[in-house]
Order: sequence, then structure tokens, then C-alpha cells
Amino acid sequence: MAIVLVLSSFGLWGQIAPPAEPIDFRVYNESPRLLLTGQRLRLLHRERERQSQRWEQFAALMQGHARMPEPGFALALDGIVADSAPACREATEWALKTADPKRPAELRQMALAADWCAPKLDDAARAALNRRLLAALAGRPRDAASLRSAVFAALAAFDAGPDAAEALLRYAVEDWWRAQTVPRLRAGEDPFPDRAALLALIEFVHVVRDNFQVDLRADAVEWFNELPPRLILAYYPAPWPAPENDYRIPAYKGSGDPDLDQSVFSRAAELALVAADPNAQPISFLQGWLMQDRFLLRGPLGAPYEFLWANPYLPGLSYSYMPDLYHGAGRLFARSSWEEDATWFGLWEGEVQLFQDGKRYAVEARAGHPPVDLGPVRVLFGGGNVRFQTGWSKKSDEDSKPVEQVAFIIGLEPSTLYDVEVDGEELDEARTDRSGILEFHFAPDIQTGVRLHKSQPVVR
Repeated sequence: MAIVLVLSSFGLWGQIAPPAEPIDFRVYNESPRLLLTGQRLRLLHRERERQSQRWEQFAALMQGHARMPEPGFALALDGIVADSAPACREATEWALKTADPKRPAELRQMALAADWCAPKLDDAARAALNRRLLAALAGRPRDAASLRSAVFAALAAFDAGPDAAEALLRYAVEDWWRAQTVPRLRAGEDPFPDRAALLALIEFVHVVRDNFQVDLRADAVEWFNELPPRLILAYYPAPWPAPENDYRIPAYKGSGDPDLDQSVFSRAAELALVAADPNAQPISFLQGWLMQDRFLLRGPLGAPYEFLWANPYLPGLSYSYMPDLYHGAGRLFARSSWEEDATWFGLWEGEVQLFQDGKRYAVEARAGHPPVDLGPVRVLFGGGNVRFQTGWSKKSDEDSKPVEQVAFIIGLEPSTLYDVEVDGEELDEARTDRSGILEFHFAPDIQTGVRLHKSQPVVR
């Protein structure tokens, strides 16, 4: 048959060993236990000694007493990298007098201050911080940000309350992650509604691996494998200029200007993802995507993350060699090229959008809507019976060879079997994904008619 139904993929990660069983949730590491392995801390010390661009911009904000949106995080990072007792003292005072442990973002910073500044804390400050951190472990958080922050608190205060901390850590890995979250990922759901939640997940993955030698990615290999290309292709092509730096804008619902904080957390999550496994091919494309100076985070919210996670010495692959479409788990993102004036199409969580000529448009996935062409990719809109003609693809500008045609039919019934008729060929069947999408690949320059209609049950 001339058409093939496929699901885009990059192949699996490099070797990821299954988690050792049983997991010992006792913590034996000394501080720092949170995010800063010995290797990463040595890299940050070298960046400071070399007066790198990322260190200089972070240090300038701290020395200039800039208003930092996450003061506990920034002060504690300055304290441990610069070996600054005053910065650690300020971080501790903020954690004890200002921070609200009921707010996940502030609990996270309290834990970072306690962990990163541990050598500079006196007994009274250490005890006071531990009490506040342990008190936050009473509940069982459900969302990623709250869970991550509670895990940070448990690790930072483990020595002061090992039983409560161990119980929280066991819940986080065995219940929240393996029993609740992994099945949702395997089912194609996305439990992380925004990029701040994604960052929380990746930070959680880091600290579990660093302290227990357990790689949680092994529980959801396919999801993590597809994450880098999905993140890259979910950005609109045109960047958003701002006084401090340019921002890439991840696709979002609703009208109005984008939330640039989400762009910060998005880049921070990607930098942290690279740090988790820098040798995998999808990660190499992501590293190539990240290492462009114009997008380097220079503002008060982003600069600490940029300094903490970026590794400019890590080689990356040019993302221009990466496929410019992603289809998986009910999501579809495609663009006509890697240029910033490209046309972009996105379908996710019931939202359908088109980005063209620098503007984003909401699209109704209804029958009769004109096809959207993105080079060799064509998005067609279904409903009842669908008919279309192949042969729209053009020759490649680089080598003048024909390129494969890819058709996506959207707006069909989810998880439903359809009959596929191709001129001159036998009837075949294909099943839509959870969002009602079918993907077909056609040989270059094939011109034929295709008809699609819902399969009817066989009556016996």
C-alpha cells in the first residue's frame, strides 16, 4: 500500500537501568543534597573563577540588590557558589521571617536555603528551619510543584526528622510518581499543565537520582524520549523581544500577550533536562536549541536558573537537522521550516491553533476548513467522510529531490477505526489517536485520491 500510518519518534534513550528494588529512602548524603552534585558545583565554581557571562549577570543582579522574584533561591545560590556568609545569612532570614511554607515556590526556596547554606547556619537557625520544613510534610501533595517542594523539604531536614521525611519520600516515589503519574503518562495524558510544573518534575527527577541512585525516567521511557522534540516544536516560530533578552514563547491558550514567566520556566526546565542526560540524541538537539546567546536569561527571575543549569561547554546538534513535526499522545505540532517567519500548526488538549505572519489564530477543527500546508506536511480537517488528493509536496530547495508527503487528518472521532481507500489499492483500516488524528505518509510525488470513512461493524 502506498500509505503508512506512523507515530513520530526519535528512538529510545540511551541505556537507562531499571530502578533497584527495594529502594532505601534513608538519606546518607551530606549537604548539598538538592540539585548541586559535586560535578555541577565544581562547574559553577569554575564559572565564577572565569567570570563567565552567566556568572557576571547573576552576580551583578545580586550585588546591585535587584528585586529578585525568588530571593531565597538566588541568595542561597550566591551563598554556596561565592562562599558568601552574608548571602546565606540573608537567605536564612528570608526563610525564617518572610517565606510561607504553605506556598510551594517558597517552601522550595526555604529548603534550598537550609541545604545550600548548611555549613554557615548556627544551631538555632538550623533547628528553626528544620522545624518549619518538617511541619510542611504533614500532607500528601497531589500536584508537581507541591510534591517537588515537599521532597526538597524532606531531603533538607532529613537528619532532624528521618521518619517523617522518609514517609514523604516513599509516598513521592512509590505513590505519587509510580502509582499515580506514570500510568497517566503511559495513557497519553499530560499531568503537567504548564512549564513551571514541568520544571518541578525535572527537579524532582534530579534529586531522587542524586540521593537514591534511582532514575525515575526508566518508568516512563517513551514519554521522556519524546519530551525534547515536543518541547521544541511547541514554541511559536517568532520570538518575543524584551529589554533583557528575547524569549521563545511556548504555545498557550487564550488571548492576550504571553506570560513571560512561563517562558523562563520553560527554558529552565529544558536546561535541567539537558543536565539529566546530556548524551542522548534528543537532548543533543535540545542543547543546540538552547545555546543561542539572544535567548540567554538575563532578568531577575531567569538569571539564577540560567547560571545554575546551563552548560555552554556541552556540544549540541543543530536543531535544523531535527524533524520539524511532532505527533504523539494526541498532540500535533508542525512548522513549515526552522525560520522565524515559518507557519506553525498546533493541536493539544483540545486546542487547535495556527501561527502565521507573526500572529496566532484559534482554529475550529471542523469539516470544510481549508487545508493547512506546511511544506510537505498537510493538515486536513475531517468530520464525516473525508476525501483528499496527494501530490502537494514540492522538491527540496537543497538537493531538488522529491520529499515525502505527510498528511494529518484531524477532527475525527477519537480512538476510532476508519476505512481507508486509496485509488487502485485494496481497502485498509487505521485507528485514530486519543485526539482524533490520523497520520499518513506518502511516497514522494505520488498523486492519488484517498477516501476515509468510519468503519461499520460487521453484521453476522
